[in-house]
Amino acid sequence: MKHLLYIVLLFITFTSQAQNDRCFQAYNQQGEEVEVLCVGQQVEFQDCGDQVPDENEYYIFDYEKGTAIPTPASTIKTHTYTTPGSYRVLQIANYGGSTLTDTVSQVFEVREAPVPDFTISRCANRAVSVAIMDDNYDSYTIDFGDGQQSVSSLPNSTTQYSYNTQGDYTITVTGSYTGGTCAGINTSTVTTLPPAPQPFIHNLTVLEQAANGQLQLALQDLQPGYDYVVQQWNGSTFGTIDTIQDVTQASLSHSLQVNTTAGVQYLVKPIDACGTTFANSNSISSIALTGTSGNGLITLSWQSAPFTGTFEIIRNGTVLETLSSSTSTFTDTDVSCGQAYQYEVRGIAANGSVSVSALQEVQAFSTTAPAAPYLLTTFDLNNHVVISMELPQGEAAQQMNVERSITGGAFRFIGQTQQTEFTDEIVAPEQVCYRTTFLNACANTSSYSNISCPTFLKAQKQDNGSAVLLTWSAYEGFPGGVRQYTVELLDENNNILSSNSLNGTTFTDRSLSDERQQLRYRIMATAANGTTVTYSNIVVVEQDLQLHVPSGFTPNGDGLNDTFEIKGRLYNSYNLQVYNSLGYVIYSGTEADAGWDGTYEGKQLPAGAYVYKITARNSSGTTKSRTGTITLLR
Repeated sequence: MKHLLYIVLLFITFTSQAQNDRCFQAYNQQGEEVEVLCVGQQVEFQDCGDQVPDENEYYIFDYEKGTAIPTPASTIKTHTYTTPGSYRVLQIANYGGSTLTDTVSQVFEVREAPVPDFTISRCANRAVSVAIMDDNYDSYTIDFGDGQQSVSSLPNSTTQYSYNTQGDYTITVTGSYTGGTCAGINTSTVTTLPPAPQPFIHNLTVLEQAANGQLQLALQDLQPGYDYVVQQWNGSTFGTIDTIQDVTQASLSHSLQVNTTAGVQYLVKPIDACGTTFANSNSISSIALTGTSGNGLITLSWQSAPFTGTFEIIRNGTVLETLSSSTSTFTDTDVSCGQAYQYEVRGIAANGSVSVSALQEVQAFSTTAPAAPYLLTTFDLNNHVVISMELPQGEAAQQMNVERSITGGAFRFIGQTQQTEFTDEIVAPEQVCYRTTFLNACANTSSYSNISCPTFLKAQKQDNGSAVLLTWSAYEGFPGGVRQYTVELLDENNNILSSNSLNGTTFTDRSLSDERQQLRYRIMATAANGTTVTYSNIVVVEQDLQLHVPSGFTPNGDGLNDTFEIKGRLYNSYNLQVYNSLGYVIYSGTEADAGWDGTYEGKQLPAGAYVYKITARNSSGTTKSRTGTITLLR
């Protein structure tokens, strides 16, 4: 030992390095010789043929060539490398001979053992394709997990394999180095791909009709794991225009950006990861729709590839007509001027697939005058006439023109509006009639409406104010005439207090209220259909206040006619004054007092005639005065 150290310190190495019979080898923990070392794997170095006694054999595990040879600290021959790279191992040993010490060096590659990267593609007929995605190792083996022999593979290569039965399998890929025993292992589970059923295009919908338009396919009977190529008829064959990938469910919708200005056929076809295609779907044609407006009509024309089935013409979401699949035009005459309509054509094939065109909006026009409107007139609560115009079905008015006739005179224009209702704020209610025309969306003027005359009401007091006679004009304008008239008595808030129905045009109210100064009447006319009503103007009758004054009274305390008091109706207050023969006021009182008891300043006055004056006031502030004599009897 001492002799060896002395020799090393003297750097006597050069002669032994030149001798070819001096060598050493690396061994793993299983005693196998290795040429490539692995990170984290313990190796042992040993001279070739075990010529050197262990105590005379030393190793430097990371020696830099050309540098001084260090003095070994121990005879340890095992080492574990933690970092990949190239390492020069130096052996210092006494092989015998003319020199006491020999040195031999050798370079070893230390490599990591990363997890191999690979992908699995499933193909039809229980086949898989395994692609090695790295080149970290010199070679790879693939165990397909079915108990069969493993398959060797090269870096960045693809291997195809077919299983005998359908099922789930665990594929193991092992990467290894030539001359090394360390290896990287990775596993993945795969379910073999079942056969692809024939797909079905259930719907084709054109979302945008344009040279760079858009359509949508609704697909059914898909098999997850397959891709689906979308093909379009180009005039001679079907060509692929898109591929649907990452299918995860049996049905889906897929959009295409294509030229949709013509009717073209489409189909889809399943394809597996190995490039094998299978039975294609049904073919379905897009529909290109065009709409044009004529005088009072709209014409539709469309283009589609031939198929067996029917076409549905849809307007504003409602089916108008069902036509044979050989039809390519349709004329809609049930249109109104100026109105925009949305059309689509739906092709329904015998196999249940449906093709829908893009929506086309067309505005109708016409030069034909529209039919006459229907007119209804009524007085409102302000005694203004409200004229309501009902347009013919499907028409829209951009202007309403109103004409008025007063008490049978000529019709004269009084105004216009962009609405279908007009209010005539006539200053004083009187018997009037109206007619209207309207300008439709195409600026065509209608013929005149029916003449409509609202009921006009008049009232007159009779029998000294104890009755009111109502007379009114018959309503004109209901198509079936008037079923009945109803006399309504209203309060100041226009609530109905009482009503009487009758067939004539006169009514006498003899049940006048003792509490209401004003009586407010109006007439409701009901049409023959029983639902439409119209109202007359409101008339107000002012009732006269009434005073009842006795001719005399007897203040003798018998409880009968002991005071001079005023009775009556429809007054709110009164003031009573009594005078003696000299003209002096001997009594003054109001409705709140008990009346005059025939005394003055507490003293009884003699029997005789006395003059009185009464001033009464009603609820509207109207006053009424009355004078006379009252006889005091004793």
